[in-house]
Amino acid sequence: MHQTETLKEKISLFLKLFFPILIYQFANFSATFIDTMMTGKYRTVDLAGVSMAGSLWNPFFTLLTGIVSALVPIIGQHLGQRNLHKVKDDFHQFIYIALMLSAVLWLIVHVGAIPALTHFNLEPSVVRVGQGYLSWISMGILPLLLFSVCRSFFDSLGLTKLSMYLMLLLLPFNSFFNYILIYGKLGLPKMGGAGAGLGTALAYWLLLLVVIAVMVVHPTIKSFQVWQWTAPNKKLLKQGFLLGLPIGLQIFAEVAIFATVSLFMAKFSTEIISAHQSAMNFTTLLYAFPLSISITMPIAISFEIGAGNYKSARDFAKIGRLTAIVFAIVTLTFLYFFREQVAYLYGSGDSFIRLTTEFLVYAFFFQLADAFAAPIQGILRGYKDTTYPFVIGVSAYWAVALPVGWSLDLMTTLGPKAYWIGLIAGLFSCGILLRLRLAIIEKRYKAGNPLERVV
Repeated sequence: MHQTETLKEKISLFLKLFFPILIYQFANFSATFIDTMMTGKYRTVDLAGVSMAGSLWNPFFTLLTGIVSALVPIIGQHLGQRNLHKVKDDFHQFIYIALMLSAVLWLIVHVGAIPALTHFNLEPSVVRVGQGYLSWISMGILPLLLFSVCRSFFDSLGLTKLSMYLMLLLLPFNSFFNYILIYGKLGLPKMGGAGAGLGTALAYWLLLLVVIAVMVVHPTIKSFQVWQWTAPNKKLLKQGFLLGLPIGLQIFAEVAIFATVSLFMAKFSTEIISAHQSAMNFTTLLYAFPLSISITMPIAISFEIGAGNYKSARDFAKIGRLTAIVFAIVTLTFLYFFREQVAYLYGSGDSFIRLTTEFLVYAFFFQLADAFAAPIQGILRGYKDTTYPFVIGVSAYWAVALPVGWSLDLMTTLGPKAYWIGLIAGLFSCGILLRLRLAIIEKRYKAGNPLERVV
């Protein structure tokens, strides 16, 4: 990261940070996309099992990765303040946090999620696939979280291209392992949907080994002496965890509402579950655009806040929000013209294609809501404002999205589409409330009354 003076320099820096993040987010989402697509081609039952298992896995995994993402604004402000000696210490504390969180997530999966699948009135074959998937993917919890910490560290240093190259390796790793395990190649037995879980776990272990090798030789990373280890520091551990927890909980609230909706879908047929999950999976893939902007925002803004350049922070915020609108127009146009072709990526059969195409129509509104809300989330994290956004997220998703969807399902004949409408209402509500919060924060900083941590 470095100082910028003109608007042109800011746009150039933003795009240099953003495009690598966008590419590695596509690679990241593609891991789930590959799991879904390959299991769908294997058997519809396996697709349903992996989908239901993912509904339990994703909220808790994103909760913990959200917590460790707090490393970005912490290091960003250190760099802006030129406190370079503090970078290594905070990086090491987040490694410790990741180790502790890995143990927590493993227990949640084996004690909570795997037994829970038997209580959703699913077909026995779907339950078996889902439990196998969760059991195998839990082997990859540790490398997943350690890699998340390293990626946040690289991003905060402005090394988003490095993160991109590493995430791009995940695609061939995951595809190879999934192919041989799901379909039983190279003399291995056919594992079906469960093989997708093991394939993803093995891919992340291999990726972590590559990350460690890169950190040993990369000159910028070596300059921070990250291999001169720092002992656990209770104060830094507490600060990092308390800053990251609201981020994780906010993401958890959003992901959990989507997962809960998927569980409500369990009362519908296996075909409807598969069509819903296929449409939601592609919608999540498109979410990479606004999410990448959200991730870019705290990198740039935390640096400017640390340096005391509050006007530059506001300029970066405007650039990010405008970029989100531009990409929303592009993705909406693509989805309008090619939604039927997208449906064929996930399966076949007239009924499945019709259902998936209908669900994808609602994805138009998802894109609009995400383009509005996601950049603001990232902007607020750059200011280290995490508690209020968490409260806003919980309120919008659980007091608006779920009640609206459930009520429409009860009182109308919309069926599964009712829950899509509820989710859209929740996303727009969240965006409006976050925008009001951002106006308060920017006004405070503009008046020369910044806080070390806005509460």
